[in-house]
Amino acid sequence: MFAITTWLVWYVADRTWDYLIIALVTVPFFPLLAVTATGDVSRYLPATVFSGGISGKDQIVIVSALSTLLFAIMLAAGSVYLVKVLWRNIRASNSEPPK
Repeated sequence: MFAITTWLVWYVADRTWDYLIIALVTVPFFPLLAVTATGDVSRYLPATVFSGGISGKDQIVIVSALSTLLFAIMLAAGSVYLVKVLWRNIRASNSEPPK
């Protein structure tokens, strides 16, 4: 998931400020994803499910938080890419000479 997120951000960011835009767009996605399936799923499962019992739950919490953050970054990068493509298409259609 980290490799996919890294590649997607690298692919979308043409300029340095694109990284800042992706980071800013990530912020509204994070709370929305934190309460869904990518959030802390360990609170819904009993402690016996984890290999280390209750002490193994900490690893699940860390992985859940990391996956939530990475998924929010992927959604932000995808949103920025979509806006950039739409903007380029609008500019290209406006610059064509009338027939």
